[in-house]
Order: sequence, then C-alpha cells, then structure tokens
Amino acid sequence: MFRFCVLIILSALLSACATKPLFTDNSQVVPGRVVETLSSSVTLSLRTGEKNISGRGFMVYRRPDQMRLILLSPFGTTVMEAQLAGERLTLTYPADGVAYQGQIKDLPPATGQRGFAMLRWVLDSEPPIGAPASGVVEQQASQGGQEQITIKNGLVLEKSLKSGEQVRYRNHTVLAGVRLPLELQMESAEGDRIRLVLEEPEVNTELEEPMFNVPLQGLRLFPLSQLKAR
Repeated sequence: MFRFCVLIILSALLSACATKPLFTDNSQVVPGRVVETLSSSVTLSLRTGEKNISGRGFMVYRRPDQMRLILLSPFGTTVMEAQLAGERLTLTYPADGVAYQGQIKDLPPATGQRGFAMLRWVLDSEPPIGAPASGVVEQQASQGGQEQITIKNGLVLEKSLKSGEQVRYRNHTVLAGVRLPLELQMESAEGDRIRLVLEEPEVNTELEEPMFNVPLQGLRLFPLSQLKAR
C-alpha cells in the first residue's frame, strides 16, 4: 500500500497545509529563462482517506516530458522507480522483481496512477507568455482541457482543471535566474492531498542520458496494462 500511495504523489493530484510567505524579490530573475532541467532530493507526504504516508527520494526532470523518480524506504533501499519519456511510462518494484512498461494511456484506471499523464502539467510552473503580472488566466492545458492559472507578482501560485485537479506552488526561490517553487501542494478530484518538497534542487545543469534510465536487469517485465493497485 505504501508503494501505491507514494506513486500517486507524482500525479497531479494534491493540496495543502501551512505555507511560507510569497517570494517577491525578482532582482536575480533572468527574463525569458525557464526550467529546462531539474534534479533534487524530495520529501513527499500523502493524505488519502484515513491514511497519512510520507517518504523521501530523488527526482530528475528534463523539459518537456522526461523524468525519473526514485523512492526509498527508511532503510535506504529502493522501493520503486518511475521513468517517463514522452508518452512511455516504466514502473519498477525491485523488491518484488517486477517492472511494468507501456504507454500512459494503457494505465488501468483502477490503479489510481493515471496522474502520471499530468506530470508535465504539474512541473510547468512558468507564467504563460503574455500573461499579466497579476491576475487569472484561462487557456488550453498541455495535456488537454481548460486550465485556470492564478498569477501574483509574476509568480504562478495555482493551477486547476475543470475536472477538479489542482496544484499550488509555494516557497519560491531563484536558482540560475529562474523562479522555482520549492513546495508543490496538489489535490485530486477525489480529495487525495499530496505535498512534494524539493530539497537542495539544481536547475539547468547538464543531465547525462543514463541518469534517466531505469535498470531492468533481473526484473520480470510486464505490460503496463497489467498493473494492479499496490
């Protein structure tokens, strides 16, 4: 169950708790610069129903849709790895000796993990081109459907979809000339709440291709369509 709940955290599904003051110092921001790559240790927590779960791990991301996430147990062993490359998703569970691979659209809805399809939407936290410094903007979302974006002092504070998913961005800082939220608070249409915190992130550094590869040696590989709730 721990693995299943932690996986949801990558979806665009959550919302929040206490937050830090809004970042307003834009003196180090380089106009037009955006997050092209991101690497960071992460802490995440999930509240769903009566369950409260937390964990730590590491994530690398390359714009627009390449990602790898490693989730660790309290003892430092790998609980799960996830790799997203375009529309192709790979999930591995080393302790069970199994891996699942296929197109995101093949994820069975009953697993509660279709939030991977929204990953690009969650990580894209820059204001739309031509958006006002403060206000509310509506536009077509990257994965389809209409999204509403709330902006204040040039920062995207919140995005939501008409289907009910929402993400809030908090505790902004500036790294490599880019404004970056260190805390993402998400809420699913079903009310699951997830908080993802970036710890000591690095922005726009060179990430070698092997950093995005998930090892499959020794694992039994199954189609993603066969994945069940874990």
